Amino acid sequence: MSEPHSPSKKDVPKHLRRAISNKVVRARSKRKPRVYLATRFAGEPLREWVQRNLENSLSGNIFNATMAILSTFQALFHVSLNWSGLRIGLDPWMQEVDFSINLAFTLEYALHVYASFDRLEYVVGLFPMVEFAVVLPSWFDLLAAHVAGISSTSTLLQTSRMLRPLRFIRIFRLVQFATSSLQQQAWAAMLTIVSIVFTTAGVVQATEACLVACDDEPRVCKCRDLSFPNLLYFVVVSISTLGYGDIAPVSTSGKFVIAFVILFTFIVVPIQVNRIQATISSHTDYSSAYSEAKLHPHVILTGYMNAESLSIFFGEFFHPSNLNWNERVVILNASQPTSEINKVLHAYDSKVQYIVGSPMLDEDLTRAVLCDASACYVLVNRQSSRPQYADQCCGLITIALRRGNPTCPIYAQVINSRNAATLLKMGASDVVVIGMLKFSILGRSSQVWGLPTLLHNLLAQCNSDLDSHHSSLQWHRQYLHGYMHGIFLVDIPRTFSGLTFGDLIRFLYDKVSIIPLAMLTDDGVRFMDMEFKLGATADPNLCCKVYAIAKGLTAVEGVTKIPPEQILSYRKGVRRKGKSMSNNSLIEMKKIKPALGNEIDQIRDRIINMFTVAEDYDVEAALGLAEKRELADYELLPGEMSEYERFASLGVPEDVTDHIVVCGFPSDAYHFIKTIREAPMPDDLTPSPAIIFLAPNCIDEREYERLRGFIDVYFVQGSPVHFGDLKKTNIRWAISVLILTQASEAQYSDPNMVDADAITIVRYIVEISQRTRMPNLVVELDKSSNVKLLSSLANERRTSSAFGLPALVHRNVSHRSPRHHSVMSRRDSFWSSLDDGDGNVDATLVLEEFIASGRVFMNSMLDSLMSECYRKPWIAQFLHILITGSVNDLEERRLFQVEAPEELIALKRIALASDSGDPNVAWCSLIPASSSTRQRISRSNLATSST
Repeated sequence: MSEPHSPSKKDVPKHLRRAISNKVVRARSKRKPRVYLATRFAGEPLREWVQRNLENSLSGNIFNATMAILSTFQALFHVSLNWSGLRIGLDPWMQEVDFSINLAFTLEYALHVYASFDRLEYVVGLFPMVEFAVVLPSWFDLLAAHVAGISSTSTLLQTSRMLRPLRFIRIFRLVQFATSSLQQQAWAAMLTIVSIVFTTAGVVQATEACLVACDDEPRVCKCRDLSFPNLLYFVVVSISTLGYGDIAPVSTSGKFVIAFVILFTFIVVPIQVNRIQATISSHTDYSSAYSEAKLHPHVILTGYMNAESLSIFFGEFFHPSNLNWNERVVILNASQPTSEINKVLHAYDSKVQYIVGSPMLDEDLTRAVLCDASACYVLVNRQSSRPQYADQCCGLITIALRRGNPTCPIYAQVINSRNAATLLKMGASDVVVIGMLKFSILGRSSQVWGLPTLLHNLLAQCNSDLDSHHSSLQWHRQYLHGYMHGIFLVDIPRTFSGLTFGDLIRFLYDKVSIIPLAMLTDDGVRFMDMEFKLGATADPNLCCKVYAIAKGLTAVEGVTKIPPEQILSYRKGVRRKGKSMSNNSLIEMKKIKPALGNEIDQIRDRIINMFTVAEDYDVEAALGLAEKRELADYELLPGEMSEYERFASLGVPEDVTDHIVVCGFPSDAYHFIKTIREAPMPDDLTPSPAIIFLAPNCIDEREYERLRGFIDVYFVQGSPVHFGDLKKTNIRWAISVLILTQASEAQYSDPNMVDADAITIVRYIVEISQRTRMPNLVVELDKSSNVKLLSSLANERRTSSAFGLPALVHRNVSHRSPRHHSVMSRRDSFWSSLDDGDGNVDATLVLEEFIASGRVFMNSMLDSLMSECYRKPWIAQFLHILITGSVNDLEERRLFQVEAPEELIALKRIALASDSGDPNVAWCSLIPASSSTRQRISRSNLATSST
């Protein structure tokens, strides 16, 4: 039986190559034969075929390079022959060499004349005329050698001697080797000056030479023999208008040549300098290519760019705790960076290179060195007024990147979940579905208090020394301790094989405070049953890969430092317990195979199938096709409203309570409602809460068709800042209020005003809720810095119990208290100390009351997730099933929240799992409640968490 094929490291992304230990020698594929001549098309004239080969073929390139080398050699050969003075007669070997080179130039000139489209236009061109004049001297010499009566002083040979220096002009052929327009202009300017100097020196040497012996002074003989170095010095001094006078022409023709060259230089050289200046001004720092590909691996970032997204992305990517500290980021964007983006680029000047170019053009992808890229990111415009068009642009960019590099991981963003499977088929390695992910989190946050902050803290990197900071506020220490934890992809050594997943959780939490959540399998990320027995992978040193919560890389590295003796001892103790399982469970678990992480195509196919099946099922269920077929022949009576008209105009029944009020309409309302409806409830008798949308305008009828399958969904037309409209939603009986930002493209002149509507609504709802029960309030912010404006509201209402912040956040300090300034100064000092750390985000935002209490969803979380895709493959899939569960998971494993039973209060976290009464339920996080509510615990039937 043959051994299974193991992929070589060249087929795997660079950050995953360390997972492959067994090396496989692969036979080299046969080199594709080179095509020297272009194929001649049927009916194509010979002249056009020759012209096409001269311009666009390997033979044409070789021919042009050979002619350029011969031109340079001929110029140097002429200098060597006339170095000490003008050589009148040549030795036979010199004549043979000169004639052979000249014959090659003659054949080249004839070939270009034959292949040119308009021969007359080509012949009268400047450079063709020079090339024709260059080949004449050798033919004149040949004619003089075979024709009697032609002396060395004859006009023919004198003309031949004057034309020979024009060979220096042929060195302009070296310009074709320039790789950019700036190099081309620089080479052209340099070669112009060199050609003028050397050609003039040669012409003056020929005109000033004494063809007949003369013993008088040069001014009397009207001639003089000068060496080539002296003539070079004379020409340089003359055209620079210095004119020392130590050397001067004595012949009339020599004086005329010098005068003409000086005037010619005054005209030509400034033109070349102006061209260089124009080229430099058109070339910015963003037009050069990435040149450090061999020294530093790099990733390519393209798509839609804005300053805040780049700041968050770079902060996560270049965080000191990441392993890819030596990598660079190459931004490829079609437009020049804005002033705000330039500020971000200057902060990472040595690690980021911005290239102005289109990912749709091969030459721009070549400048970004796509062939050697470690990964590619394609960002979408989240605020686009045309989401479908934005997704299509990301799809086209993905195709271009995959065409340029078939093996590079490509992580792309899309807005609409219906485009996710299509983008994966186009070549994306993984897709972050912005709309579905964002509104799934917002939907669950209406029932799982603090969920936005929990996920944001797990995804964002933080300072490594937060424990060393001290604050006068008692809740800071506990909160920051949890904030320091994050999600990591952990390699579990082979010595853990044989343990159950539940035993792995308990053992790792006890030894290194790591809490496994899910396992990477050949089907993607999966939540495992607590009784699942760990097996082994193809790697002899690896048991499996798990997503786990850990306090930094130090805790993750501690897994490999656990002595094998402790693992074996623990495994023996577990075996004595003799746990039994059903046969069905054993059969199902045997089908699960741990993955190394390099099964990219297989896992991607599973994700494509997941999105495709889920979308087909969702659309069919939402449209209610069966019901629609039954009512297909039903016609509305005169005056009777359609289902959509009733939804848009009837409003909310008066008896609706314990519901969710949403200010604004989500762009993906279907997945928002679906997440709420599928979320587990405390018991079977508790119905899923009703959902009421409050917005100025209703969704269109086509979008409503997707929502027809959901019950208890209502709409109120109005404004959230109008008390009468809020009263129609029965907000005093609502359990949650979600406020969506109304961000759109180019809506505000100041981009920081994008959250103005959401902040105004929050302040209004808090104001009218002071005398009533404050619901679970969650607001979406597009700009993270705007959360400070919300916290100013918290400072004003800090003594109000209606605000409902956690008890640890409550401080009996009023803004009118004389202690206010001292407390605020101590808090500002503490925040300043956090800013001095090595974190990637502003630590002051972490400690803002609205964030600490879990009331803010920041879109920066999506940028953090995008950056994590490179180091933690399939983390987007992990986050998706954590929030909404898996389609084919009958156990409905996901994150949910219940009130803590009184008997569990005051227990240590490690004791919760054993005392919970259900081995498949593990506790995730604790949310300190206000004095008026009981303590809440987030838990999951998948794993524990210590945030």
